[in-house]
Amino acid sequence: MISARLRNSLPAQILLGAALGLLVGSFLPAHRADSLGEIGKLVIHWVKLVAGPFLFLTVLSAVIRVHVSLSHALRLVGIAVLNTACALFFAVSLSLLFFRGAKLPFAEGEISAAPATTPPLGISLGLDGWIKTFSPSSLFSPFFQNDILLTALLAVLGGIAVRKSGVFSALENNRIADWIEKIRDVFKIILHWLMRLIPFAVFAVLSSTVANHGFGVFGHLSKFVIVVFAAFALQITFVYGTWIRGIAKMPLREFWSAAKGPVLYSFGVNSSLATLPQTLLALKKLKISDRSASLGAGVATNLNNDGIVLYEAMAVFFIAFSHGIPMDVGTMVLAALTCVVAAMGITGIPEAGFISLSVVIGVLGLPAEMLPLLLAVDWVVARFRSSVNVLSDLTLSIAMDATEPSE
Repeated sequence: MISARLRNSLPAQILLGAALGLLVGSFLPAHRADSLGEIGKLVIHWVKLVAGPFLFLTVLSAVIRVHVSLSHALRLVGIAVLNTACALFFAVSLSLLFFRGAKLPFAEGEISAAPATTPPLGISLGLDGWIKTFSPSSLFSPFFQNDILLTALLAVLGGIAVRKSGVFSALENNRIADWIEKIRDVFKIILHWLMRLIPFAVFAVLSSTVANHGFGVFGHLSKFVIVVFAAFALQITFVYGTWIRGIAKMPLREFWSAAKGPVLYSFGVNSSLATLPQTLLALKKLKISDRSASLGAGVATNLNNDGIVLYEAMAVFFIAFSHGIPMDVGTMVLAALTCVVAAMGITGIPEAGFISLSVVIGVLGLPAEMLPLLLAVDWVVARFRSSVNVLSDLTLSIAMDATEPSE
C-alpha cells in the first residue's frame, strides 16, 4: 500500500529524496559532494529546454482556438491583469522588506568572486535595455536562447495571424489547434519523464549542500515559506475580498460556503486545472452566469495564475537577494513580467510552478542549484499555491459577472 502510493506520488518521492539527501549529506565528505550538485543542475537544465517549446505551443493553440468578443476580452484581460499587478505588488513589497540583505551561507563566496561591474542578471537594465530585449537577431533566436518573453509574443502573433488571415474556416482553425496540441503533448510526455527525475535532483543537491554547508540554509527556507504564505493571505483578503464583497456585493459567508469544496479539493490534488469541474459547480451555486464562468475559469486558465505568479516572483527575488545579487525596483518588475509570461503557458502538468520557475531562473541567469532546495519545502507551498489559483478563477468569474453592462 505504502509502496504503491510512493510509486504514484511525485510529492512523496520528492520528500523521500529530500530526507535521503539530508541523511547522506550529513555523512558525505564535502570533496565528494560537488558532483552530486552537478547532477541536480543537469536535470533542471533539461526541464528548461523542454518547457520552452511546450509554452510556445500552448499559447499558440489557445490563441487560435479561443474566440470571444472584443469587449469581453478586454474586460477579462483587464481584471486578470489588475489582480496579477496586485499580486506582484505584494511580492515586490514583501521581498524588499524581508529578503533584501539576507544572504545564504553558501552563496557569499560565489558572489564575492564576481566582478562588481558585471550585471549579475541575464536581463538588460533600463529602458534602452528593455527595448533591446524585443530585438532578436533572427526569428528563431528566441527559441535557441529559450527567451520566453519573445517566444510567447511570437505565439500570440502567430495565432492572431492564423485567425485573421481568412485562409482557414473556423473548423479548420480548430483542426490546426488540435494538431498543435498533439505536438505539444509530445513535449508534455517528455516533461512528465523529466519530472520523474526531480526527486533524484532534490536528493543530489541537498546532499551536496548539507555536506558543504551544513543545515543552516533551512532557516532561510523557512523564512521564505512564511513570507510566501503572508503574500497569499494578502492577495486573498484584500484583492479577492474587494471584488467579492466590495464590487459584487456578495456575502463572504455565501462565497466561502460554495468555494470551500474546490479550494479543499485543489489543496488535495495540487492542481487548479484538475479542480475545474468543482470550480464550475461552485460558480453555478453562486448563480454566476455560464458565460462569465466559462470565461473566468475556462478561457482565462492560461492567463489567470496568481498563485504561481506570486510564488515565482518571490522565489526569484529570494534567490537573487540570497546570493547578494542587487535588484532595483525596475529590475524586479521586469523579472516579475517574465514570471507572468512563464505562468501563462505551463498548465495541466505536475509541478507546473516548478517547471515555469526553472525557465524564469534560466532567462534571468540566476543560480539554478537553488531550485531543488526550494522543492524541499515546495510540497506544502504548492498546495496553497493551487488553492490560490482556484480562488483566482472564482474571483475572476464573479468580477466578470459583476461588471457585466446592463442591457
